[in-house]
Amino acid sequence: MQSVTRIPGRDTPLKAWARALALTAPIARNPAVTLPIQISELADAFGDKIALIGEDETVSYRVLAERSNRFTRWALERGLVPGDVVCLVMHNCPDYLAAWLGITRTGAVAALVNTNLVGDSLAHAIRVTAPKCMVVGADLADAVAAVIPSLERAVPCWVQGAAAHGMACIDPALERQPAMTVTASECALPSTRDLALYIYTSGTTGLPKAAKVSHRRLLQWSYWFAGLLDADENDRMYDCLPMYHSVGGVVAIGSMLV
Repeated sequence: MQSVTRIPGRDTPLKAWARALALTAPIARNPAVTLPIQISELADAFGDKIALIGEDETVSYRVLAERSNRFTRWALERGLVPGDVVCLVMHNCPDYLAAWLGITRTGAVAALVNTNLVGDSLAHAIRVTAPKCMVVGADLADAVAAVIPSLERAVPCWVQGAAAHGMACIDPALERQPAMTVTASECALPSTRDLALYIYTSGTTGLPKAAKVSHRRLLQWSYWFAGLLDADENDRMYDCLPMYHSVGGVVAIGSMLV
């Protein structure tokens, strides 16, 4: 076995793993504490501290939580119930995270669709999760509109940015929603055992498959990587991966937020 040269001042792998185990251990003991709930609590603690830096805007913990709350209330207004699926077809932006945090707070499931898909592959990705509705970025509305006729049933589509192809603009619907935290009396809390996301495989050996990701898994990924990195509130990570990706959309972002 070759010896390992350690950089002075750096952690040993054993310490990093011990931190990761310590951070993830409480997850199983608190099934009502999901990532959407944690973001709400972090907003109370950190307020205007920066949570996300996007290409066009910087978002604080407070604003992220408020946008998430608006998506939760929008989903409830749409009549979504636990287990219902919403497909997200959007490029990286702070609202992408706010959307799936808010949707999954209701117990509904967000399907994170690969934005590179078009034609039959895109239609398949939508079809396999049987969504109740879709939220689409304005720059991807053309691709989605092209496959809607091939779907077996009508799927209401909401566009963020500007109405297109007969799809309603979601922005006014979100703006009229109250930004305050949704209480348990308004909407029952999902459990860490419940399904939160569908994240698709790359489709290299066939059409993309929708992998099930629970609320517990979201927390495990986030806290495990935070522990390995020994991340604290002053750390930042440059996320160059798409947010429909498990690493780019959950691990990288979650480990910095929690």
